[in-house]
Amino acid sequence: MPLPILTYAFRPQKKIKPEFRRIVGEIAARGQGLARLSRGPADEAIHEARLLIKRLRALLWFAQPALDAERYGQTKTELRKAAGLMSGQRDFAVIKKTLADLAEKAKPNDHTTLEPVARHFVKNSPVGATTDNALRRELRQAMGILGQTAADLKRHASGDDVWPSPDKRLAKAFHATRRAEKKARRSRSDADFHAWRKKAKRLLYLLELTEPKPARSPNHLIKRVAKLQDSLGLIHDCAVVQEHLGRIAPALTAASRILSLLAKKKAKLEKKAVKIARKLSGSLASDNKPASFAL
Repeated sequence: MPLPILTYAFRPQKKIKPEFRRIVGEIAARGQGLARLSRGPADEAIHEARLLIKRLRALLWFAQPALDAERYGQTKTELRKAAGLMSGQRDFAVIKKTLADLAEKAKPNDHTTLEPVARHFVKNSPVGATTDNALRRELRQAMGILGQTAADLKRHASGDDVWPSPDKRLAKAFHATRRAEKKARRSRSDADFHAWRKKAKRLLYLLELTEPKPARSPNHLIKRVAKLQDSLGLIHDCAVVQEHLGRIAPALTAASRILSLLAKKKAKLEKKAVKIARKLSGSLASDNKPASFAL
């Protein structure tokens, strides 16, 4: 039986608290469905499971004003633990894909450089040796944490009178993304670009969650934020490959050439991300947004 398609959005004319509880419950049910899957590539199920965790983290951030500080902190810790169970396989998949993309776009004489490094990585990475059954065990454990966390969130959600305004939370997410952008552009550090990426992803999920009114051109905003998050994600992927190459293949002379190619790719992606962010800011300013949406 196929898993249900979720919208991850508050329905119009509905109160926030029951809608929050409904979406949290749907995410948990989806996670349970993934944990029960016994067929299909495990890495695809793990990818979707990680997205479920990220969506629940975005929901948690949205609901922060309605939750006590201790509950909020405990939930963040549990979700981080669940994501950590699957982070190794995620990195392995990212490195294989990034190296394959480099090989596809590289000059002919670089192919002989990339191939042995890719083979060396696959052979020597402990994550690469993980069996399908082991990956599914990690998936079940992570989705167990997700399900328990979701149940706790639904149980401890407080009354409607203290729930945050979607407009105000969305505006706060815009501001946080913009601040992260400025910091990343100043420092040019991988950590700050990754922080910018996480803020952009949260903003994307909140845009999808809150379904802005038609006058705010939701599809236009969502597409631009999605493009920004994609570019920042590719930058982070390059950084992950650079980090792993330094640990796994430092003795290979070819590694230095790959690091050079990655640095060039990152520089192009950073320029693209800044350009997208500039257009996003411009569109928000020109669309006559309410004050809560102003950047």
